[in-house]
Amino acid sequence: MTFDNLRQDLRLAIRSLLRAPAFTAVTILTLALGIGANTAIFSIVNGVILRPLSYPKPEQLMYLTTQFPAFGFDQFWVSPPEYFEFRELNQSFASVGAYTTGEVNLTAGDRPMRVRSASVDDRLLTTLGVQPIAGRLFSAGETDLVPPPNPTSPVLPLPPICLLSYELWQTAFGGRSVIGEMVEINGLRREVIGIMPPGTDVMDNRTEIWMPIGLNPGNRLNRGSHFLYLVGRLKDGATTESAQSELRTLIQTWSERTGVKNHVFAPPPPPDAPKTAANAGAGHVLQMHPVQQQIIGGASRAIWVLQAAVGFVLLIACANLANLLLARAETRHREFAVRTALGAGRGRLVRQFMTEGVLLSIVGGALGLLLARAGVQALIRVYPNSLPRTAELTVDPIVLLFTLGVSMLTGVVFGLAPLMHTRIKGLALALKEGGAKGATGAARHHIRRGLVMAEVALAVMLVIGAGLLIRTVYNLSMVDAGFDRSRLVTFQMSVPAANYPQPAARAQLFQRLLDKLRGVAGVQGASAMSGLPPNRPLNANDTDIGNYTAPPEGPF
Repeated sequence: MTFDNLRQDLRLAIRSLLRAPAFTAVTILTLALGIGANTAIFSIVNGVILRPLSYPKPEQLMYLTTQFPAFGFDQFWVSPPEYFEFRELNQSFASVGAYTTGEVNLTAGDRPMRVRSASVDDRLLTTLGVQPIAGRLFSAGETDLVPPPNPTSPVLPLPPICLLSYELWQTAFGGRSVIGEMVEINGLRREVIGIMPPGTDVMDNRTEIWMPIGLNPGNRLNRGSHFLYLVGRLKDGATTESAQSELRTLIQTWSERTGVKNHVFAPPPPPDAPKTAANAGAGHVLQMHPVQQQIIGGASRAIWVLQAAVGFVLLIACANLANLLLARAETRHREFAVRTALGAGRGRLVRQFMTEGVLLSIVGGALGLLLARAGVQALIRVYPNSLPRTAELTVDPIVLLFTLGVSMLTGVVFGLAPLMHTRIKGLALALKEGGAKGATGAARHHIRRGLVMAEVALAVMLVIGAGLLIRTVYNLSMVDAGFDRSRLVTFQMSVPAANYPQPAARAQLFQRLLDKLRGVAGVQGASAMSGLPPNRPLNANDTDIGNYTAPPEGPF
């Protein structure tokens, strides 16, 4: 097919579609909705599942946690002694870093902000393989607590430094040079020493500010205090399987390697073993998962199900449009008959059908792309934490190619529908009869009935799935929480440690606040707690009770 033929087909297709504005508008809008929904969900599939993490060799990054199956915890934190020992014993990881997450009060100029924070050791950022776009990272040992020269002296304080995320640097500081400036974080002044690259994060925490964590590598005593998250990078050539095998070996021999008998990693006891103080810690296992797999979690299945659902929507749209084209072809018999009489063969008519279908699909796909982009942006604004990696959701070239491919395929699929309806003999008969009553034929009716049946079947599947989803959400909202939630109002307050360094001072502050709240008209009662049920944060620290020895049968 020459360029002149293609230009002629396009001109004829545009002229034909402009003569039927209602049909053209309905077709383009239907395609825009079907292609737009598929593009929007595929942009989520691509951004959340398919696109690698924005770190060098992200497949080498592993997320390390512990297990306490005896107490119902499949994923648990790591204590500092466990972290230091693993860092020294393992042979599969090139580097391992530790961090914790939280929120802090940041005062930038005269505007206070509540921002997401990560307290890290100096090894974490090198493990992730990131480099600042301005300034520097934490240097070796800069994030560790330095023991005092005199055992009776207090531990030396950490250097008051911090790193800013690129996003916080832009929003709070306008992108100006801030290296070396002092900012106030939780009432303490810290020096900004570096700016992280755009999108830098750890485990989808949406980190905005990075600070030293303050661990003491020489302290191997407090093994019951679990609060660290670990990220490790496998050595070049090391595989996930070999690292898992080494972990199992380390767990079996941890006590012998470290010389520690209590609170060490141990394999789980037999299922029929009685729960006693002797095996209460058994099953405390160090485990690893790929970082990207850990970040995505259970969202992967839900996203793929949603992609399949919008795929059904596009199939319904194609079947509907094929029916519309078949109906429109009924009114174009005389046109096709005249063109056939003038020498247009079946291939020429096929080209015309495909040109019209692809042209409609490209226009509908372009409009659908705009709808998809607006929909994804609206989802991020309204539900910023509903999906992992929402900060990385963009309409990138892969999404554009997907939209183009779907548009072209859709145009070919429903554009060829009238071909099943048109026969050369039928066109000749229509020409002889003046095109008034062309015979439709039983085959044509079967095709249209089949399309309608397919639409109904797909629609019923979607309606049933949507109904089950709504029922599930309703059941979750009606779960009995054990208390009346109808008249409860909650809010969160952060008390800077610099302003209230002593627990007694913080307790007095909360007490004064509660007294004032209880005096407000309409308030029946007020209380303070560390977290709302049922998702209160776990206190994973051991408590020693004086003059008490736990019996063998518990409690522990």
